[in-house]
Amino acid sequence: MDTQDMNLNSGENSVSLSKEKDTFIPGGRAVGAGMATEWVGNAWEMFKAKPMKWILLTLIYFAIMIALQFMPIISIIAALFSSVFIAGFIAASEKQRTAGDFDIELLFYGFKNKFGSLVAVGALAFGINVLGVIAAVILGGTSLLQIFLAGQDADLMLLMGSFSSLMLAMLVILFFNIVSLAFSWFASALIIINDLKFGEAISMSLSAVRKNLFGGFLFFLLMGILMFISAIPLGLGLLVTFPMYMATYYTTYRSIFYAPETQETKSHLIS
Repeated sequence: MDTQDMNLNSGENSVSLSKEKDTFIPGGRAVGAGMATEWVGNAWEMFKAKPMKWILLTLIYFAIMIALQFMPIISIIAALFSSVFIAGFIAASEKQRTAGDFDIELLFYGFKNKFGSLVAVGALAFGINVLGVIAAVILGGTSLLQIFLAGQDADLMLLMGSFSSLMLAMLVILFFNIVSLAFSWFASALIIINDLKFGEAISMSLSAVRKNLFGGFLFFLLMGILMFISAIPLGLGLLVTFPMYMATYYTTYRSIFYAPETQETKSHLIS
């Protein structure tokens, strides 16, 4: 499905989603591990062009998430909205690419467009992560449950004796997190930009991730290092790296699912 005739509405203006003549690639393509730095670099360029708007977008998002933490039941339901807010960052990124600017209200774009499909993506990711925790507890055994129940008062000897169980539990949770990410990473963009259904979007997201496993590993390693370093000065650096991270949902999507449209040339031997 191409996006040549689709529009992303913001306020009174409507801007074509495909400013360049790029071709959409169903299922994505393998782009090579070296693209990991380019994905981050493109996100930096987007942030650098409109830093105050990206920071404001992030602060509003943080404020909403923090407020929801004070409402226990609502905070659990809010986990289902993760893909909806991601769609807002993607919409802002697409608007900036095509129009050179974006409105802050685009953060809530997913609540007004494709809401059901986006919530389904969030529910799938949340469900997979919950299954990971359950699997980790089952494999970790009773010692792991004792550590969880003890919290900060956990005995050092108990921690040492349960080290292998803890490592196994962490690996299990990590595996389920990766699976969750593979299904959901590109799904929000495919739903709001390419108008795909839930099933098609998660299937294409998984396909694209499988084609770029090593590049994805390098990307998350690089992004993780940048965010860790940026958090050192009182966390203020996260006002730069977190918006960049959210923008990479879009820069990775554009890189993997689009390629420049090639022009066929006729031989001079053919009249």
